[in-house]
Amino acid sequence: MADIIYLGTPCTFDPFVVELFLALQNGSAVLFSHQSMKESPSRVLNALFPSNLAKPGITILQMTPSLFRQFGATAIRERILNSSSSLRVLLLGGEVFPSNAELVSWMDPRILLHKHICNIYGITEISCWALLHMVQSLKSQMPLGTPIDERTVLRIQCETDGDLEYGELFLGSATRRCYIPEIDDKSEELEDDASVCFRATGDMVHRLKDGTICYGERANDVVKRAGNRISLGLITRKVERCLPNGELATCLWLGDLQKLICCIRTLEPKTKVQQRAQTFDILSKLSNAEQPDRFVYLQHLPCNVHGKLDKELLLKECIPLAQPAQEILKSFLLDRLECMDVDDEKAAVKRQRLEDCDPCGYDLSFRQAGGTSFHAITICREIGLQMCIDDEQRHLFEMLLDENIPLRTVLRFLDTAKLVANNTKLKPVEQLSKKVTSCASSCGLVIKRIEQPVLNVQLQWKVNFDKCVDSPVTQYEGRYVCVGAHSKILRVLDPQTGTEQSTVKLPDRIECKATFLSEQLAMVGCYDGSLYGFNPLTGDILWNVEIGGMIKSQPLLSADGSRIVVCSYADDYNVYCLSAERQEVLWCLKIGEKPIFATPIELPREQSLIICTLDGSYARVTLTEGTVEWTQKLREPIFATPVLLDSKASIFLSAEVAGRVHACHVGNGKILATFSTEGNIFSSLVVKTPPTFMGHSFVVFGCIDQHVYCLRCTTGTGRVSVEFQLHWKVNVGAPVYATPTLLTVQPNGLFVWCSATNGQLHLMNFRNGETQWQGKLPGEVFSSACFIENLRKIYVGCRDNYLYCLGI
Repeated sequence: MADIIYLGTPCTFDPFVVELFLALQNGSAVLFSHQSMKESPSRVLNALFPSNLAKPGITILQMTPSLFRQFGATAIRERILNSSSSLRVLLLGGEVFPSNAELVSWMDPRILLHKHICNIYGITEISCWALLHMVQSLKSQMPLGTPIDERTVLRIQCETDGDLEYGELFLGSATRRCYIPEIDDKSEELEDDASVCFRATGDMVHRLKDGTICYGERANDVVKRAGNRISLGLITRKVERCLPNGELATCLWLGDLQKLICCIRTLEPKTKVQQRAQTFDILSKLSNAEQPDRFVYLQHLPCNVHGKLDKELLLKECIPLAQPAQEILKSFLLDRLECMDVDDEKAAVKRQRLEDCDPCGYDLSFRQAGGTSFHAITICREIGLQMCIDDEQRHLFEMLLDENIPLRTVLRFLDTAKLVANNTKLKPVEQLSKKVTSCASSCGLVIKRIEQPVLNVQLQWKVNFDKCVDSPVTQYEGRYVCVGAHSKILRVLDPQTGTEQSTVKLPDRIECKATFLSEQLAMVGCYDGSLYGFNPLTGDILWNVEIGGMIKSQPLLSADGSRIVVCSYADDYNVYCLSAERQEVLWCLKIGEKPIFATPIELPREQSLIICTLDGSYARVTLTEGTVEWTQKLREPIFATPVLLDSKASIFLSAEVAGRVHACHVGNGKILATFSTEGNIFSSLVVKTPPTFMGHSFVVFGCIDQHVYCLRCTTGTGRVSVEFQLHWKVNVGAPVYATPTLLTVQPNGLFVWCSATNGQLHLMNFRNGETQWQGKLPGEVFSSACFIENLRKIYVGCRDNYLYCLGI
C-alpha cells in the first residue's frame, strides 16, 4: 500500500491496464501526468523523483527502453538508479532489453542489491506480460525470463542445432487468452475451453542448453538483399559493438529502394571527420551484404505514442531527397572509399586509400579505388532511378566494373546520360549484358526504378462561410480542421467530408489562427479585442479574456502547457501572458510603439519568447515573468512570424516588410546575415532543417514581387555565423501574402504549396522549385493553408467566402 506507481502508459497500450489494476488490487497510489507534460522528459523526471524531499517519489516505474532513455544517462544514474532514490522496481519491456554495456552506463552494479530491475516480456494476445527476469548481474547474457504464472506455456518452433534451439517463440495459456475473430473463427483450438491456446509472438529466440531463453530478433527483420539473407537485428548488434558506451544503433530497411540505412544515436554531435572514422570502423566489421547504404547520425531517436521506437517516422527523417547522379557517385567515393579528385584543393588534404598508387584520385578505376561488385550494384540501383534508358544503366554497371575505365570517365558519362526527375512505377530492368551476367546473378542483382506517380490535385469539398476566409487554417491531430472568417463565424469541420462538427459565432470578424489546447478546448482571437476559449466538439464558448485590441496573431500555448501568450493591436499592453488553467493575467507589457501582427515563438530550453512588432522592434522576453532580456529595432515593420533556424536554437530568422530576411543571434538579437528580395514580405518564414538532400537548413517564404523564395542557410562552426544563398525562386504570377506550406507526399517526396493573391495555386518540388501542379480558385487567397499528411489533403481559405479541401 505504500507504493506509488507512475501511470504513464497511454490507455491504448495494454500495459496501462497492468499499472492501473496493480494499484487498485493492492491499494497503492498512482501518479498521472498530463499528455503535454510527457513531451518534456525533464518535467516528468522532476515530478517522479522530486528534489524536494518533502514530496514523495514514485516506487514502481514501467516503461519501454526507448522512453526510459529519454531521461538521459546522467539523470538515470544520479536521480533514478541512485541508491537514495525512492524507486523500488523498474520494469522495462515492449522492446529489446538494454545491453549490459548500456546498463553499466546507467548505474553502479551494486544498485542491483537495492532495487529490482526487470526484463518483462509478453504480448497483447495473452493479456500483456507473460515472462519476467530480475537482473542479478551485468555480466551475463540477459534472458527473457520465466513465466509469471504456472499456466503459461512456452513453445519454440525451430530446428535444433546441437545444444542450441533457435526459432519463433509461441506463448500459450488456457486461461489468459484474447479472442481474435480473424484467427479464432477459423480455428478449432478454442472449442475446448480447457485447451491451451498458443499465439505467435513474431520474435525469434534462442533456447540454451540450460533451458534459458534469450531474445534474438524479430521474425520480419530478416530481409533479402542482392540475393543474400540479412538480419537487421544481427547487423544492429554488430554495429553497436563498434560504438562507445551509451551510443545506440538501429538498422532500417527501405524496401522500395532496396536500401539499408543505419541510424546511430550519439550522445554528443560528431564532426564529419568523426562520423567518417566511425563509419569506416563499422564497415570493416561487416560483410559486403551487411554494409549499410547510408549512415545517419542523430542525437535523439523518435518514439511513438506507446513509447516504442518509431521506425516509420525515423525512416522518413533519414531518407534524403534525391541527389543528382554525379553527386551520388561522388558522395559514395568520398564517404565510403575516401577517393577524391586531386584537383580539388579542399579535398586534397583528405587521406587517400592508395597513397602510393599511380594513378590516383578520379584517375583510378572504381575497383582500384576499393569498390566491389556489391558496391557497384548499390550505386547502380540508386542512380538507375534517374535513368530513362535501361541500356545506359547497364552501361554504367559495366563501366564501374571495368578496371581500365577511370572514375573521371564515369562521371563524364553521367553528365551526358539522359536523366529524369520523376518516374511513376516500379519497373524491373532487363537482363544485363553477357559481360556482367555472371556477377549479377551471383549477387542476385535486381535493379528497379521507382517511377513516381504524376501528382494531381482535385477538389474534395468546400464549405461556405458567407464572407471572406482570410484566417490561416489549423488542424488537430488529423481529426478536425478549424478556421474563422470575416462573417464572425468559426467552424470546426470533419477533414474527410467537410461535415460541420461545431460552429462558434463571435461578435466581430476573425483573422486569427485558432490554437488547440486539447480535444475539448481551443482558443481564438477576435477583432473585438477578446481572446475566446471554446469547445471544438460543441461550439460552446467556455471563457473569454478582454485584451484591449484586435487580435490577429495566433495565441501561443507554452511548451509545458501552463501559459498562454497573446499579442494584439492594443494601445496599452500589446503582449499578455495568461494562466492556461484559470486564464488569469500573469503579466503584460508593451513592446515597441505599434501593434503586433506576428505570432511569438518560444525558446523552450530558455523559458523565453521572441516577439516582433509593427514598428520594427523585436525583443526577447522571459516567459515566467515577462522581463525584457534585450530589444533590437529594424527600420521597417515585421509582419512575418519569426522562426528558429535549427534545433540548437542559437539563430532565429525574421523578415522585415521591406523585403529583407535577417538571421539573428538568440543571445542578443544582433543581425548575423541578411538576404534582400525585390518586394515586400508579408508571408511568414518556413524552415526545413536536416536531414535534407544537401544537409543544410532551408527557409521558404512568399513575396509581393510574385515570387516564392527558397534560401539555403549555411551555419559556421565555432562562433555563431550564418550565410544565405538563393537555392531557387519561382514566379507564381501574382503577389504572395499567404505563408507557403511544406508537405510530404509519398512516394514522391517533399513539396512546397503556395497560394497567390489572384487565386493561383502551385505545388512545387522542394528540391528545385519545379512546378508539379497548378490550379486556380475563384477568388483572391490570403489564407495560409494546412496539410494533413495521412489524408493527403490540403485546406485553404478563399475570398469567395469558401474553405476548400483539395486532395492529392
